[in-house]
Amino acid sequence: MTKFMLASLLLLPVWSLAAQANADREQCFLTQLSTADNTMTVGEIRQLCESGETREDIEAAATSAQEPVDIEVTDNGVETEDDSAITRRLFLEKKEARNPFVLLPHKPNYILLSNNMSSPNEDPFRAADPDDDINFQPWETKFQISFKLPVARGLFNNRADLFVAYTNRSFWQQFNKEGSAPFRDSNHEPEAWLSFRNDYELFGVKNSIIRTGISHQSNGQSGELSRSWNRVYADFIFEYDDLYLSFKPWLRINEDREDDDNPDIDEYMGNFELGALYKLDKHTFELMLRNNLDFGENYGAVQLGWSFPLGDRVRGYVQWFNGYGESLIDYDAHSNSLGIGIQLSDWL
Repeated sequence: MTKFMLASLLLLPVWSLAAQANADREQCFLTQLSTADNTMTVGEIRQLCESGETREDIEAAATSAQEPVDIEVTDNGVETEDDSAITRRLFLEKKEARNPFVLLPHKPNYILLSNNMSSPNEDPFRAADPDDDINFQPWETKFQISFKLPVARGLFNNRADLFVAYTNRSFWQQFNKEGSAPFRDSNHEPEAWLSFRNDYELFGVKNSIIRTGISHQSNGQSGELSRSWNRVYADFIFEYDDLYLSFKPWLRINEDREDDDNPDIDEYMGNFELGALYKLDKHTFELMLRNNLDFGENYGAVQLGWSFPLGDRVRGYVQWFNGYGESLIDYDAHSNSLGIGIQLSDWL
């Protein structure tokens, strides 16, 4: 037997497997073309078939992620909705994250085209530049851009995932033509956290997720206008039917006194944040509360939001804020604002 014949015999199983894999991909491609909906592109179909994932693969991944096995995957790749918005969000995020070019939404992404304030705070800007003619308008545009990226999955016996994220919240005086439409403030928040899946339940209330991480917030300014702080936090997420709760206590990382732009920021921003979200049909109602729990000098904030469908990808959004810390430049100044605009992604 020649070396060529021997090599051919040894490689025959490999060639057979490769031929079978090609046949499977071709069959998958033809099946998806005939069954996929109109929103699925040819590139997406090719990516799905080349990944080699089957229904069993996806269900196994869902099971390993502690997700309910009643999430079904049909032949055309459409997932049926589970009762829990958290479960659906985790499942879809895991599926989308398989594409290395996809950034996942983190906090809500929105633009409030008209965010109306009772009275804009001009004191920090006058202190920074007394000669400047500061004249902010009480209506502006407020928007938030927030995305995250999974860094590592399946940590700690396949119960935790590591994420990094970035959130920008800006306040744009776009209608202030006399002032050249400046950005009154822009807040930047990079953060990193471990997300642990949990299934502890008491009286029907399920603690689904526990997050622990570190966050930095700053407005990118210098001198009198500089604001920044660092925190470590935990976030306990609960669900009960269509009600979802978040309890997020934090501890500020102290800085050197001479380097601290705002040594009393935790007095105004509080020690924790309590969030609530309720889903009613296609409407979402949200509540945010912050407080310092100091009844002698009590400071905090409340925010209410309502989002509703306008189309397949865009939702209407109304937001009311009252209290301290809507922006970092106003962390120690009370603000009251009402805005209306559009939302591109929700909490859940």
